[in-house]
Amino acid sequence: MWIIPFVALYEICMRTKTMGPAGISQRLVREGHFLEATSRGGRRAILVHFNADAGRVLGIDVGRTHLTMILTNLALEIMEQRSVSFDTDRGPEVCLPILISEIRTFVEASMVSWEVIVGIGLGIPGPLSVDLRRLSSPPHMPGWDNIDIWESLHVAFNKLLYIDNDANMGALGENHYGAGRGTSDMAYVKIGTGIGSGLIMNGRIYRGHRGSAGELGHLTIDENGPLCVCGNRGCLETLASAGPIVADTQQGLSLARKLASEDNSLVYTPVLSSRANVDIADVVVAAQHGDAASIASLERAGERIGLVLAGLVNLFNPEAIVIDGSVARAGEILLAPLMRVAASASLPAAWKDTKILPGELGVTAIALGAAFTVLDAAFGVHAHSVPAASPGAAASILASEHFLNPALPKDEIS
Repeated sequence: MWIIPFVALYEICMRTKTMGPAGISQRLVREGHFLEATSRGGRRAILVHFNADAGRVLGIDVGRTHLTMILTNLALEIMEQRSVSFDTDRGPEVCLPILISEIRTFVEASMVSWEVIVGIGLGIPGPLSVDLRRLSSPPHMPGWDNIDIWESLHVAFNKLLYIDNDANMGALGENHYGAGRGTSDMAYVKIGTGIGSGLIMNGRIYRGHRGSAGELGHLTIDENGPLCVCGNRGCLETLASAGPIVADTQQGLSLARKLASEDNSLVYTPVLSSRANVDIADVVVAAQHGDAASIASLERAGERIGLVLAGLVNLFNPEAIVIDGSVARAGEILLAPLMRVAASASLPAAWKDTKILPGELGVTAIALGAAFTVLDAAFGVHAHSVPAASPGAAASILASEHFLNPALPKDEIS
């Protein structure tokens, strides 16, 4: 159920040249389209039960190596889903036309008319400009700085459109539909090709002064460590993201360190050492099948991430930290050492009752958060994660004669 601001009904009245807000609400109550209730405080609101199938929302997750698209109904239930390979290293001149083409192909294959799509939400890696239109010096996406992604997509589709950092979108998805449900202070940590986080404080995305909050992967944990793409040394993601874990596994570095600490002279050849084109999925599978080098590298990454999360716990004191991304598919192999180190390095008062949880939404977390953002922007009733859309955006969604359900059960009034 969505709470529709009074101004949205006013806009509908103006557009449809019908009676005033009070009159139209009374008429629709008489006709059974919705039942009216008074909010517990503040501005009086009208509670409306939507016909969920009257429209569709498009949620998109643009990753550095993948593209995931979903179509949801207005209850944000996923109706269609598609994932394809994508390579942002090819640059915006190549990638944006491909992105637009893939979106069109997906919608057409879903047999959905563009007329019923009420908006598009998109998550993409890297910090964004304050107006949420352009990437702002994304560390892993050279050539994308200051490219107006919003304008390109708006020209192509002319739909209500919101873009945000992928971790922020993932945080919204998990906070409202996944492991973080019911929490108002939560961190979503995505561990994959890079490491980023989305922070929810008092029920809203926290962006910081210039919108770049949450770059957890660029916290320094070894000042003499490997050079990072951001220009610093020893950033967390140079040691604990997918690429470094794969390299560690193939070289057996963490395993050798572990054996040395145990005074074990065993010589072990990692099963993945001679294989070409190994990725993090291979390491996770090998670890789950007992490969010692894969297990050791994931455990070492978990320890390093746990140390950084302890700082997050001490500084931010979240109720929950949701761990997601391709590296997180390792499950307890990663999470057990991560939680052990996070607990031991956090202040007891800050750590008390903090939950570290695996994500529940899998590959759809970011796309679902992006779809949520569209309806949140139009109706402004949840996390207010982005600037609210104009009243006309909500009105255009609501104005369809098929939008409202013909009846609303009384037990759904709250």
